[in-house]
Order: sequence, then C-alpha cells, then structure tokens
Amino acid sequence: MKEGINMNQPEKIINQYFKLSDQASSDQEALNSIIKLFANDSTVRSATGDTCTGIINIRHFFQAFFERNEQLKHLCRVFVKGNKYQAEWAVSGRKKTGKLFALHGYDTYTFNSKGQIQTLWVEISE
Repeated sequence: MKEGINMNQPEKIINQYFKLSDQASSDQEALNSIIKLFANDSTVRSATGDTCTGIINIRHFFQAFFERNEQLKHLCRVFVKGNKYQAEWAVSGRKKTGKLFALHGYDTYTFNSKGQIQTLWVEISE
C-alpha cells in the first residue's frame, strides 16, 4: 500500500464510486462527485478499450456514459490484488432507448498519494 493512504480509504472510494454510479444517470451532483474521485491526470480505460486521460476527458467520458443509461444498479465486491485494488461487479440497467441489459466484470484501480483514483481499467467478463 502507498504511504499516506488509509488502508480502508481506497475501498471506501470504490464503494462510493459504485453508489454514485447508480445515481448519476439522473443526478448531476452524483456525476460531479464521481469526477471528484479522480486525480487531474488520471486515466480511464473503458470496457471497449477506449482510453481517456485528464480530468476534462474523463468528465466527457462519464457524461456520455450516463447520458446513454436511464437507470443502473450495481453490486460490487472490493479486494486487493498485488498492489492494486479490484472490484468484481455486476450491473443491471435500462438504456435511454428502453433496452434492458446485465453485465459482469472487473475494475482495476490505482490511487495516488492523495487517495484519488489514478487509473481505472474496466473489463467485462465473457
């Protein structure tokens, strides 16, 4: 673990990220709170392999994601793997088109010394 980060802090941040993700499709403040969890120079790699770096690009990424979805419900389990945090997750949702979906996958996180998300890699299980 990196010094300066409370051992439970990353787990709390990850759980907060998923809780806010359930709200962000219909709550701008929840979306703003998600963005605040990330470092200014952070990188996100989506499940489709798209990568964005920097807080402005990450804001655009999440805005587009939540605009496509009307409602989301996540369950997650957080654990440590090596020097990274992982979350196994399942999500069910409704797209703005009305289409329903369900996915399962894993997120891998690293954190900076301030306790902000530095990298987030999203993978969908087959």
